Amino acid sequence: MKKYALFILLFMGCYIARGQITNISINKKNFESSGFPYKGKRVLQVEHIETAKEDNYIIFSKEERGADPDKLYVQQFQKKEGMWVPIVEETVSEDGIITSVWESRKAFFDADKDGKLDALFIYSRHPKENIEKQLSCIALILYKGQFYRMRAEAEDGYNKTTYSDNYASLPAEVKENVERYWENLDKR
Repeated sequence: MKKYALFILLFMGCYIARGQITNISINKKNFESSGFPYKGKRVLQVEHIETAKEDNYIIFSKEERGADPDKLYVQQFQKKEGMWVPIVEETVSEDGIITSVWESRKAFFDADKDGKLDALFIYSRHPKENIEKQLSCIALILYKGQFYRMRAEAEDGYNKTTYSDNYASLPAEVKENVERYWENLDKR
């Protein structure tokens, strides 16, 4: 009986370890001068996230302060054969709009239990002439090398959420995780 109980505990420990996600703290200034091949000149947010099956860097960066137009670069890199390779990249840029990354508002999970990173980040949109005025709040979801979005507007009190065209293709368990986070988020 003791051997059976030990086997079950060992099995459960391996299952839990397989689904573990580790976020490694990174100093932004040191990262900027490291020679890592990210876009832009300044790092706004960098996350080093290890899962059971992947080693990831997620980087939010911009050009020099005051660059016109404002461009937010979002990139996911993974280590492949000892090299950091871009998996997905996107540039967020709108005329007259400044984007702001909410560095402390993020979530890392493995909703579908595949040992790979599922992530959610928050950023907001502001008019260039008044950075204090927030126009909208956006959840950027990273799943299997693709970005998905949820968005709420200040003009309706953040009451209505709109979704990117590809959002419907997310698995139910991923949607449940991100929607629960989104519902509890203070979007102001």
